[in-house]
Amino acid sequence: MSQGCGHAVDYLYQYIDDELTWSRRVRIRWHLQRCPACVGAYGFESRLKTVIQRCGCDEPPPELYDRLRTLIREEAARDNP
Repeated sequence: MSQGCGHAVDYLYQYIDDELTWSRRVRIRWHLQRCPACVGAYGFESRLKTVIQRCGCDEPPPELYDRLRTLIREEAARDNP
């Protein structure tokens, strides 16, 4: 992962939910086009959201998001010792 990964990961959920400003979306999209690790995280989160929506759940519990953020940060820390 590159130096900008932490920043991209911080905004990943808002990016997926289309809750960012146009300029921030462009910056995140630019990063995702150049970072295989983050695009993998994006793909995972997007698929997870789709699975949750198919289950009929309106919104996953906040604890799930917290846990996923922690896992992503731990993975990023392993890649950038």
